[in-house]
Amino acid sequence: MQKESEKGENSFWHLAIQNYYPKILNFVYYLTRDYYLAEDIAQETFAKAIDKFHQLKDPNKLFSWLVSIALNLVKTYHKTKQRIVAVSGSAHVLLLPQDESLMEKIEHREMQKLVKDAIALLSPQQQEIIIMRYYLDMKEEDIAFALKITIGTVKKQLFRARSKLHNNLGYLAEEMVKKK
Repeated sequence: MQKESEKGENSFWHLAIQNYYPKILNFVYYLTRDYYLAEDIAQETFAKAIDKFHQLKDPNKLFSWLVSIALNLVKTYHKTKQRIVAVSGSAHVLLLPQDESLMEKIEHREMQKLVKDAIALLSPQQQEIIIMRYYLDMKEEDIAFALKITIGTVKKQLFRARSKLHNNLGYLAEEMVKKK
């Protein structure tokens, strides 16, 4: 028979996995472009988190801590496989409202592809910070915690990444217009 503390811990992790696993999976997928690898890393993230939970000083930072673990596992994977982190696809599919016209749906998909392509032109570090901020909707302090950097550094990197993303979007939009 389980002790009360074990039951509480199991339900805590059940809720954590239920709430955060899809976000961690999408984050890892953005960085690896391999769904099966992303599943493996997301599962390993939670296994490590359960094993190392005693090291988490602030339980309010659980999600940021999980992102940090996942990011470290992705980096370790890339170091061992000597591959470059890039973003070009997404397992994260935005649901479109039912009343959108076909033309609006096509424009929406084109815009999504344009943004993904612009993100793919960023450096791996810029990709990570943009994905954390805008796809995972993480606050700057949580990004700082996950990346083990200061909030000032996060702000500076976000500013630079947004600036480059803006330039990339302009360039890709011009190229798209030229092709039409």
